[in-house]
Amino acid sequence: MRKLSLGLLITLFFTTAFITTSPVFGQDISSQDFLYRVRHPSARRSWAEMLGKVYHRRRGADTIEAPMYLGILFSPDRTLAQIVIDKRQGYYVGQAFAVGEAGTSIIPLNDATKKEPLLGKFGLRPEDLTMTFLYWKMQKELEGDSIRGVDCRVFLLKSAKSGETVKVWISTKYFFPLKAQWYRKSAENYFRALEVGSFKKKNNYWLISRLELYGPGWRTKVDFDQFDVGNPEKGIPEGLFKKIGKAEAPKI
Repeated sequence: MRKLSLGLLITLFFTTAFITTSPVFGQDISSQDFLYRVRHPSARRSWAEMLGKVYHRRRGADTIEAPMYLGILFSPDRTLAQIVIDKRQGYYVGQAFAVGEAGTSIIPLNDATKKEPLLGKFGLRPEDLTMTFLYWKMQKELEGDSIRGVDCRVFLLKSAKSGETVKVWISTKYFFPLKAQWYRKSAENYFRALEVGSFKKKNNYWLISRLELYGPGWRTKVDFDQFDVGNPEKGIPEGLFKKIGKAEAPKI
């Protein structure tokens, strides 16, 4: 399989990246080498379009939903993604691989996104869908674990910007995160979590089709049911990045 982001992809997902197998066994290399492979995957030259819906439920309130679009362009040294929610708000999220967290950029698409961001009402952050938290500084490696029968190495990473830490379960076979939990400074209990729910295959690529996030009193589900993916050398779709507001896509 080839490497997936969101991504999601992101991620996410959406680190949202394209899943790939590797001749290197993830359990047999050092912590630093393992994270390097996660952060610098091979076969990065690709693009993806993902369309679906996001659902959010808070305790004591009705479920809310909105359409969501994720467009991603991968190159060997960086990723650029566009997230659009409800066809009227969104962000560009960029990640330069070589400089870690300092290489993450988040650009709102319009004034409405800055003033009353819809994404936050759904319990989402733009970087959730592209999984840029993987570029936070490693604090330590924890005892290994498994997620749904998949062997994982577990790392504690810290943001230099927010001071938050994230505990991440990463598959030793695919070098891709399957679960994450966020902690505020000095807190013992996580306040939000993310899990990759399912994958679908399109044009020999495997893409995240469901992403789930939750915290005390709330739960969010992102379901993608329409996909397109390909190699930029054969052309990039003209509508990969939608025109929402005046924000110009950063060059990649």
